Amino acid sequence: MRFTLLLVLLTVASCEMTPKQARREVIDMGYSYGRADFAKCVTKADTTGLRLFLLAGMDPNTTTSGYSMLEHADGDADIIEQLLQSGADANGGGGVSTPLIKAVEGGSERAIQALLQAGAQPDLADGTGRTPLMAAASRGDETSAQLLLSAGADASGRSRLGATALSLAQREGHAELVELLRQAGATTSAGPNIEALMDPESLTEQAPDQYRVSFQTSAGDFQVDVNRTWAPIAADRFFNLVSNGFFADQRFFRVVRDRLVQFGLHGQPDISGRWYEAGLKDDPVQESNTLGTLSFASGGQPNSRTTQIFINLSDNADLDNAGLVPFGRIVEGLQTLSGIHDGYGEIPEQERILSEGNEYLQHNFPELDVIKQVRLAQ
Repeated sequence: MRFTLLLVLLTVASCEMTPKQARREVIDMGYSYGRADFAKCVTKADTTGLRLFLLAGMDPNTTTSGYSMLEHADGDADIIEQLLQSGADANGGGGVSTPLIKAVEGGSERAIQALLQAGAQPDLADGTGRTPLMAAASRGDETSAQLLLSAGADASGRSRLGATALSLAQREGHAELVELLRQAGATTSAGPNIEALMDPESLTEQAPDQYRVSFQTSAGDFQVDVNRTWAPIAADRFFNLVSNGFFADQRFFRVVRDRLVQFGLHGQPDISGRWYEAGLKDDPVQESNTLGTLSFASGGQPNSRTTQIFINLSDNADLDNAGLVPFGRIVEGLQTLSGIHDGYGEIPEQERILSEGNEYLQHNFPELDVIKQVRLAQ
């Protein structure tokens, strides 16, 4: 009904041009009267042609090639406003993206405002779970991000690949946008950021001088305080791994009774394989491997630390001489360590964990305790 009324009004405003006359004009302009050329007209930002297509009776909510006309507009404000005035659905997409995401990618403040005023949902995501705010974060577009946040966008929303607006802004080095998102309450700790974890070289943010990390495991919970002065390189690596959900659903796969418990091999081989090559430079030993401290394991060669971490179950000063450097200490829940299943000892093969992941551990060592979540404490 609304579309019909608008069509009538447009007809009156165009010197009483009939739909038949408008179709003739469309053809005279070199278009065929069909959806494909309607999309071509929109993509070319041809406002005259668009007016004629609409007068001729073309539905502004038509989709082609997986995109709606609002999406084909690629953020052109004139075209978007014309389509919205003609009854286009501000949330109508063709299944690939959304009008608001495309407008953000086009960088048009006016187009974003027009869509939001027409009822576009600020958190409506594309097929991968990517939101308009994430699109703005990737571009470092503070203006668009502010518009979306003012419209109620979720600052901590997470895509299916695990990305958040904050993690994307951090990854691209958009420091001012990172601060804006943090002021809006954004976090990166709601779940694994698979996209970021597939690119170890991108996760190099410097950690705070001191921070606390909470572990939730099947054996119980504990908290770790990290002091960057102990081992700055290790503290930065641990901070980035925690911030992006690296440890979720991992197993305590190695337990040497009364000595240490080890974890840090990712359950997905594609991810663990990438981190296996991401060696860390050695930190100088400044603290001792005493009860409750955490250190990165090494391969016995210089600069061979990656992601494997052990927790000392006793005072192990001999490990100091091996260059294994503590970077944190359990400050709450130390008793949890005594409940971690140790019946398999050192039987699980690390090479098979790397190549087969959690599938190998679940099938062969079902009693291993699981790390449910590791997050930065607020």
